[in-house]
This record gives sequence, structure tokens and C-alpha cells, in this order.
Amino acid sequence: MIRLSRSRRCRKRNKQTVIGLQIALIIYLLIGLGSQLNQNTNASFHDVERSSFSMKAGTKFKDVNDKQWDGSDLTFKKQTSTKGKIPESLPLFAEVNNHGDQMTTSKWKWELHKVESSSKPLKDGKVIDKGTVSKEIHDGVYRIESTRELSEGKYAFKLIKPKGHPDFKGKKSYIWSKVIELKESKEKESSKETRDSKEEKKETTKTKQD
Repeated sequence: MIRLSRSRRCRKRNKQTVIGLQIALIIYLLIGLGSQLNQNTNASFHDVERSSFSMKAGTKFKDVNDKQWDGSDLTFKKQTSTKGKIPESLPLFAEVNNHGDQMTTSKWKWELHKVESSSKPLKDGKVIDKGTVSKEIHDGVYRIESTRELSEGKYAFKLIKPKGHPDFKGKKSYIWSKVIELKESKEKESSKETRDSKEEKKETTKTKQD
């Protein structure tokens, strides 16, 4: 009986030890599995974030022709103030401000139009001069100017947005400056009249002599 009870106790202890080892093994496996799942989830999250960013960049800067837009965005800041008189020596100019990224590869073109009316929206007129925005006078501010000889009339600068710009193929592919109205000064008109009268007198005198 004593031997039988001892064997029973030994079996009971062995059974408890085995159960304890099994529980410890299950807990260890669960901890390892949870750690592995957590690492995989973090890796997947980072991959999705990187993919999302690259898609946004492609959508913003890439156009249908696979040409890049550098993100520059120009608007008119100020322009020549002539007070209605034709400038004798100063050129017509306008300053444009870059509200976007630094201008590196995109080409912003400009034209000087002689327009028939100052009514908005302005319509294309005769192109007097044209060029490319390139002269940066200080950070983010560029100057465009025309040195062409101008006559009396209404003028406006037209700024044309570059390829790749979101508005390039739409109705907002260009912007106008304010209309600059030029008139001949009274001094100029009187001097012109004086010259004309002198020429008439010369012609009259020459005719009489003949």
C-alpha cells in the first residue's frame, strides 16, 4: 500500500510538471506569434505610406506628355505707371511674383499686346513684343520689360503658363496685367504741330520760288 501511494504521488507530480511545461510552451508560442504579427503589420504600414506619397507626387507634377513642372506659380505684382503719357526713355515693364517653388526648368513666356479695349476679359491684340521670364531682381520677384518704341494706345502684358502647369490646357493658361494707356503729352503734340507748320511753310516758299 505504501509503495502504491508513493507511485501515485510520483505520477501526479510528473503529470503536473508536464502540464506546466505545456502551458509555458503555449504561452511562449503565443508571445512569439504576436511579436511576428506586429512586425509584419508595421512593415506593411510603412510600405503603404511610401507608395501613397510617390503616387501623389506623380499626380501633382507630371502631365500627359511626361514633362515635369517645377512647381513655380507666377502672378503680376506691379507695372509701369505712366499716368497716361508715353514714356520718353523708360521702357514698359511689369514685375511678377513667384508664389510657388523655385523656378528651375519651366519656361514662363510673356507678350506685350496692343489691345483695342480695356474691358474684361481682355482679348488678344497686336503683339508688340515678347520674351521669356528670366530676370530675377530679388528673391522670387522677376522683371519683364519692353524697349520697343510705342505709339498712343492701350497695352497689356500677357503671362503664359508653362507646360505641365495644372492650368496649361485649360481656360486659365495665361493671365493679363492691368491695361496701360498711353497718350501723347501736350508738349509733344505742340512740338509736332510746330514741325508740321514749319514744313508747310517751307513747301509754300519753295512752290512760290518755282
